[in-house]
Amino acid sequence: DELGVFPHNTTSNSILIVGDKLFVATSNGMDWSHTNIPNPNSPALICLDKKTGDLLGEEGSGVSTRVLHASWSSPAFGKIDGTPQIIWGGGDGWAYGYGLEAKPDDEGFDILPELWRFDCNPPEYWKDENGEPIRYATAPGPSECISTAVVYDNKAYIAIGQDPEHGDGVGAISCIDPSKRGDITKSGKVWQYKGIGRTISTPSIADGLVFIAEYAGKIHCLDAATGKPYGVYDTKSRIWGSTLVADGKVFIGDEDGELIILSADKELKELGKINLGAPVYSSPIVANDVLYVATQTHLYAIAKSPKTAAK
Repeated sequence: DELGVFPHNTTSNSILIVGDKLFVATSNGMDWSHTNIPNPNSPALICLDKKTGDLLGEEGSGVSTRVLHASWSSPAFGKIDGTPQIIWGGGDGWAYGYGLEAKPDDEGFDILPELWRFDCNPPEYWKDENGEPIRYATAPGPSECISTAVVYDNKAYIAIGQDPEHGDGVGAISCIDPSKRGDITKSGKVWQYKGIGRTISTPSIADGLVFIAEYAGKIHCLDAATGKPYGVYDTKSRIWGSTLVADGKVFIGDEDGELIILSADKELKELGKINLGAPVYSSPIVANDVLYVATQTHLYAIAKSPKTAAK
């Protein structure tokens, strides 16, 4: 109420904690018409005091004025060449880097300083078949950033996608150099891979390889330094969650209720497949040598060995 936020559907992102500050996207977006933005001046990303809940700052990049649907991506944190940054994918299809200390603008609002911005949509995605600009998240059309950016080796990796209700469409994952400043769409692009469809999944990066799933069910392996594509595995299902790399394997669940286990290498060889009996929409995680997988009906804890399970 205080910020006048109009969340489209609901807030579907995680809170980022950095010291005593909370960073969170507001999900401010369009109404049910999918053409009208009720509150274009409301912030899409805010910073709160962890102890009091007081508003410490907000993005002043105007994301809500350009939002394609809603801002659902979770913010990430990274130190790029020693400089701490909040790296976030906006609902307008651009990725942003922000400083952590808000400063008052000319109107007295506490604004997080924008360090850089990057258009995550290739230029052709912004135009229809007649070459006319596209304003909304449509097929083929531009897409917003829904998954979370990942920081690896002083680079940021972020993909584009749309609400699963919009179906399949063209996508892209970009590798960005966040040490650049200003509009770095050209200067900060290390590589961009357009061989992936829309995704709401966050990439996993391990041993110089990027593993990322797309909504249509394919899992891609790319070279983290160059974007060169290697193996592709097709689950022939829908994927909402993100890949997990652990124990030299890639774990991913799909809408058919299968937990798929692949080799965490360029080949993406299928090592196993387990039917869990209900759709898997969340991402698997691992802790203390135990793999946790949540379906729509159950939470499974799978031990690496009987000794682990006994603990």
